[in-house]
Amino acid sequence: MKGTERRKELLEWLEKEKSLSLLQIVERFEISKMTAHRDLEALERRNALKRIHGGAVSLDRPPTTLAQTQNPNAGQGNCIICYRPASQHLFYSLTLKNGEQKVACCPHCGISAHLMFEDQVAMALTADYLTGRPHPAQGSIFLLGSAAVPCCKPSMLTFEDTEMAQRFQTGFGGSLGNLEDAINYLQEEMSLHSDEEGCPHCAAMARKE
Repeated sequence: MKGTERRKELLEWLEKEKSLSLLQIVERFEISKMTAHRDLEALERRNALKRIHGGAVSLDRPPTTLAQTQNPNAGQGNCIICYRPASQHLFYSLTLKNGEQKVACCPHCGISAHLMFEDQVAMALTADYLTGRPHPAQGSIFLLGSAAVPCCKPSMLTFEDTEMAQRFQTGFGGSLGNLEDAINYLQEEMSLHSDEEGCPHCAAMARKE
């Protein structure tokens, strides 16, 4: 199959599925990971899709409703990145400048959403990993790359209290930072591991859709 035909078929598939992992693309078209990356890069340059860590998402994904983000404890909102339900202690939501609400299953996918929507994000809300209490992500302490991986990886956990974050870091490792540090961290991870399929949890969930 020629590259142009493959990319056309890939885009049609993505528009139907809404999200695809790199592994899915490699397996379906029987191509290398590098070729899959080049296809996604070409389509992104045409503003036909949005690349994320370990795959790509359609630009016309259905928006999450406001009602789903107003009750973090309910866990009913589907993740904008991997479609998993949000839980109380990992909840992450974004409010876009146009008023739309986006929910992520965990801070990892929340930061992926920041990279997806970039300057469209007006504010973000996350939950303290220990207490489940929601607070602004802009003032949260992020624990990056720790050994504790309750959801997607690389692990990202958020804390409202610096001392508690430091105690958790002592037991599980990782580095502490703010929202900007978390965004830079995930960007670097995506760059370093661009030849891998990314988070297996996200990829597994994408295959179920």
